[in-house]
Amino acid sequence: MALFRKKKVGRPRNPLGNALFEYDNIINRDLSKIIDRIRRKRGLNPRRVDVILKDVYRKLDAITNSLSKENLKVDYRLDKIRYMIIDMINRLKSLFEIAGKEDFDLLKLEEYEADSELYNIEEAREIIKKKMNDIESDYK
Repeated sequence: MALFRKKKVGRPRNPLGNALFEYDNIINRDLSKIIDRIRRKRGLNPRRVDVILKDVYRKLDAITNSLSKENLKVDYRLDKIRYMIIDMINRLKSLFEIAGKEDFDLLKLEEYEADSELYNIEEAREIIKKKMNDIESDYK
C-alpha cells in the first residue's frame, strides 16, 4: 500500500532551493494577480498594489539577505546560482519600483517594456531551474 502514497512536499534542504521555494511562493501567491493584470494591460489600483508590494519587498529582502556571502558559504557552482537568484530578485524589485513611481500607469509601463522584462525574469528562472537540476538539488 505504501507504493501508491503521495510524496510529501516539504521545504527543500538546500539553502538555494529554499530561496527559490520562497521566491516561487511570492510570485504565485502575492504577485500573480498583479503580473496578470500588467500582461493583460488592465488598470491597477496604486494604493492596493503599494500595500502588497511593501510586504513583497520585505520578503524579497529577507531572501537576498539569507543568500548574502556572509550568511551562506557555498562552492563555486552554487555561488553562480546565488548571484543569478539575487539578480533575478533585484530585477523584479526594480521593475515594480519603476511601476510604483509611475502609479502603475499602463502607458508608462509599456514605455518601460514591463511585459518583456517580466518575460526575461521568467527566462532567468528557467535557467536557474536547469542549473539546479544539474547539481541535483532537491528543489528546482
